[in-house]
Amino acid sequence: MLGAPMTAPAMLPELPGVGAKIGPYELLEVLGQGGMGVVYRGWNPATGEAVAVKTVRAATEVPLASIRREIHALRRLRHPGVVRIVAEGVAHGLPWYAMELLRGQTLRGATRAPSSDALAASRLNATLTLMRRLCSALAFLHANGLVHRDLKPENVFLRPDGTPVLVDFGIAARFGGSRGRETLEVSGAVVGSDTYMAPEQLRGDYVDARADLYALGCMLYEQLTGRPPFIPGREGPLPHQHLHLAPVPPSLRVEGMPAELDALVLRLLAKRPQERPGYAEDVSSALEALGAEEGEEGAATTPRTPAYLYRPDLAGRGGELGRLTEALDSAARGQGGRVFLGGESGAGKTRLALELASEAGWRRMTVVTGECVPVAMGGADLHASPLHPLRPLLLAVADRCNERGAAEAERLLGPRGRVLAAYEPSLIQLPGQPEQPEPPPLPAPEARARVLAALRETLRAFAEAQPLLLVLDDLQWADELTLSFLLELDARHLASRPVLLVGTYRMDEMGAALRAVVGAPDAVRVEVGRLDATSAGKMVRGMLALREVPGPFVDALVRETSGNPFFIAEYLRAAIDAGLLFRAPSGEWLFEAGGSAGSRPLPLPGSIAELIERRLSDLGADGRALAEVASVLGRELDGELLLATAALPESAGPEAVEELRRRQVLEESGGGRLRFVHDKLREVAYARIADEQRRVLHHRCAQGLELREAGAPRGLTPQAAALAHHWSRAGVPTRASVWFARAGDSARAAYANGDAITFYESAVREAAASTRNADASAADASTVALDAVWEGLGEVLALTGRQEEARQAFLEALARIEQSQPVRRANVLRKVGKSLQTHHQNEEALRVYAQAQAELGPMPDSVSSAPGQVEAAWWHEWVQLQGERITVHYWLAQLDEMRALVEGVRPVMRAHGTPLQRARFFNSLVQMQLRSERYQASTETVAHARAYAEAALEAEGDAEHAGARCVVAMVLLFHGALDEAQSWMEDALKGAERLGDVTLQTRCLSYLTVILRLRGQVSAASETTARTLELATRSGMADYQGAAHAHRAWVASRSGDTVLSRDEATEALRLWQPLSLVFPFQWMARWPLLAVELEQGRLTEALEHARALLAHHQQRLPDALTQPLSTALEHQDARRLEDARATLRQACESALRLCYL
Repeated sequence: MLGAPMTAPAMLPELPGVGAKIGPYELLEVLGQGGMGVVYRGWNPATGEAVAVKTVRAATEVPLASIRREIHALRRLRHPGVVRIVAEGVAHGLPWYAMELLRGQTLRGATRAPSSDALAASRLNATLTLMRRLCSALAFLHANGLVHRDLKPENVFLRPDGTPVLVDFGIAARFGGSRGRETLEVSGAVVGSDTYMAPEQLRGDYVDARADLYALGCMLYEQLTGRPPFIPGREGPLPHQHLHLAPVPPSLRVEGMPAELDALVLRLLAKRPQERPGYAEDVSSALEALGAEEGEEGAATTPRTPAYLYRPDLAGRGGELGRLTEALDSAARGQGGRVFLGGESGAGKTRLALELASEAGWRRMTVVTGECVPVAMGGADLHASPLHPLRPLLLAVADRCNERGAAEAERLLGPRGRVLAAYEPSLIQLPGQPEQPEPPPLPAPEARARVLAALRETLRAFAEAQPLLLVLDDLQWADELTLSFLLELDARHLASRPVLLVGTYRMDEMGAALRAVVGAPDAVRVEVGRLDATSAGKMVRGMLALREVPGPFVDALVRETSGNPFFIAEYLRAAIDAGLLFRAPSGEWLFEAGGSAGSRPLPLPGSIAELIERRLSDLGADGRALAEVASVLGRELDGELLLATAALPESAGPEAVEELRRRQVLEESGGGRLRFVHDKLREVAYARIADEQRRVLHHRCAQGLELREAGAPRGLTPQAAALAHHWSRAGVPTRASVWFARAGDSARAAYANGDAITFYESAVREAAASTRNADASAADASTVALDAVWEGLGEVLALTGRQEEARQAFLEALARIEQSQPVRRANVLRKVGKSLQTHHQNEEALRVYAQAQAELGPMPDSVSSAPGQVEAAWWHEWVQLQGERITVHYWLAQLDEMRALVEGVRPVMRAHGTPLQRARFFNSLVQMQLRSERYQASTETVAHARAYAEAALEAEGDAEHAGARCVVAMVLLFHGALDEAQSWMEDALKGAERLGDVTLQTRCLSYLTVILRLRGQVSAASETTARTLELATRSGMADYQGAAHAHRAWVASRSGDTVLSRDEATEALRLWQPLSLVFPFQWMARWPLLAVELEQGRLTEALEHARALLAHHQQRLPDALTQPLSTALEHQDARRLEDARATLRQACESALRLCYL
């Protein structure tokens, strides 16, 4: 990720001055100020203890993050050479810590220039002893997975006895070489001191312990020669020298330098980490061989430093990386795309993506990474919240808005910010966003399309300033809405944008939705396989920091692990943890029983699960217990909730967390959260738990989460899915059903329809289990309203096109609604009828609507006891029901029945209809009139359309208002008032764009193109046609796709390109042919086809198009066109074919004049 997301800029309180108090400490004086922190001398009046107190000096995210890291790094370290923390806390919103007050001076203050060009033996011995003692502290630090990253004389304090102490861990970083699974984190920032900074750190690459050893080499060089290896000057800037120039050997600057010491310094200063000594202990051994003494503290007081492994260079992935780099090159040139890396768990997909991210960062591309996180174990289809893996992208957008202000926020987000704030709430606090209006309500399909369009446009805007690499890890766990976004983000949106999307996934865990994304025609698929012996050897050499590893050992390792990189890493780590593999003082890796590591394979289990099982068994009792609770909570979890759920003693909990971090079971995930280093660790930890204990732990997790969510509004609880899962696994189906229902509501509100279906179905199953288990149900009086669950399930099923299942769900809901609720029962039946309409089962729909009418019962005026609210609900449902019946008669072309219903509804509408219902009633009148007039609108129809627009305006609904303006524009078009029609349609289009309603935008653009075509504006029509085709294709609207191709045929015919005209018009007819209802405006394509057939002498085909143009289900054309077409067909019937040909030519001339052709 792009580091920790920054918060909205807010001024924090100023730092306290001398005399103030931080925690229990009184501040006596300022001891020092650095780039990120202020250090005070303080004392505790209650105890008299003298300390150094440090806190940040600025109210920005970078120093705050820095001091948090420093506290975290130091609080657990106990070594004579590492400064010790005695207390920590937060004061005035700023973190602080108190450390032992060191007395003496820094190494910088103690460094003296040599008195001569010769190296005195006494000075040499003192220097080597000091550096050896410093190696002890570094070895301890590195063994605990930390890199100092800012090692320099100013950060080495010398106690009065000469013991060096490491201080200032503000930019310390973890390095996880021995962990098998990489995490996608890209720091993006170069931090440290140039004079002592390793080349890889200057480049912003991944750093490990060898970066500190490079800095140690710089310091040793300076202690020996009186100057660092590189200084600014004629040779260029310091970074350039570190990266490209070889240091002058110290022996050339000082006489008497032992050759072995000269070689050691130059090895420490090697440009490539792999060419430096691998471990501080190796450097210490080399210094000892040169005469360095052990130091007064002695080995007995120094904690043992366990062996550790390095992260190796990428091995055996040249071909895969080459394909990725090619895609990156294209994206940098503005030709983006999608690449998906597939392979088995542990194959190195994330490592490969991380390598690409480093390359992108080196090219000054923006890099954003996200991760898909599963909620449940054991096959449950539960995902994290919708668009969860894309939140880092939204946070990166927020960072840029905060950095550059309101103008940038308007460019990147504008009104889209309110739409996306449902998925990343911090967006609402960005400059200018509070003033943006709330997005108006839309029907669910259009609202979902608006979300995806907003995300797509924001991505496009974000990449305009700088090419973007977006990496999404573990797509097999992606939520439905994320996969929908990725499916839409195809070549149409990426081919001309500087965006490269890279996704990783497990090939053996692909669902249908992910398979569709990865299998898209424009997607590049790269399979990441297992390593061969050569590549595995390179990997092992890198992890052990050796130049060579015996071939038999590598062969045995590949044989045991099948070349899976994660298995290889876990195998080596297990051997080290078990003490079977360890480092001798010589630096050689040895077996416990003696002998080189190359002599035989390690006596370890042969499966990855067994290896992890062994590692978990080696944990302390508290660590094992905490790992089990963590595996129940999830792949990523809240640290405070983990400790609360584990119920360990107060002091034992943090120590157990630290053990799991130190043993690389858990790692920091940001925001106080933790995550498993690899999902396999979680899988094995969870599998270890006995069934009854699992139920207990799930119950405790559910209780803890439920306490946190107690105040959340119904249906919008972020943790609803997790709570449902925990209650289900705890064997409390009553609570599980309630939370699954809330999870369904929440997913539905976020337009994650597939997830909503899964949750609602789970709620039903759990409720059924609750009924069977009366004891479990009795424990909790809170039960789910199954009628509402079934109804919600039916509505989402209907939205996703699963109409038959939707009808069954509605009927299940109906069976649970009391007879005393007639309005509710009629409402559900109306939804059944609507679903039948969708499948064009119109006769059956009318039967169901009649049943709903019967359920509704008599009008309220015959029920004197009906209160006003109930009466209003009755009339509302009655009007809605009549509207649906009118629509069915419209599609059945039953105009008499339709008119009768309209006349019956009209007086009721005046008396009881809401403004919105009146608007829709007038819309029904318009549709009825248009159908009967064959889309040649009369003055009466125009009046109905204007009444519709007025009622929609009164209804105060932006969506209805924009839709009404579109209808008025269409009616004016069919009435022949083209100027006024264009004005109304352009206004409607602007409203649709403000709403983000892609469906309405497509409709407006399509009919605007008809207006422009009939006005003969070829260039403008060509432009709107292109926009129509893009939107119609994106939203799957085949009728408007066909219309766009038909308009392209007209544009081609106007330019004389008959071949293209024929192809485009033919494509339009192909798209219209499978539609369930005949498209009534086929003249758009048939006129160009008729002209081409006539010109090329195919009279019979031309006459077929003429006959189709006059069909009763087609728009009635002007008399100037229908008359010659009818005459031509009469000539054909009379076999006067030449007369027919001549008459068709006259018809084409008229069509050309009227711009139909």
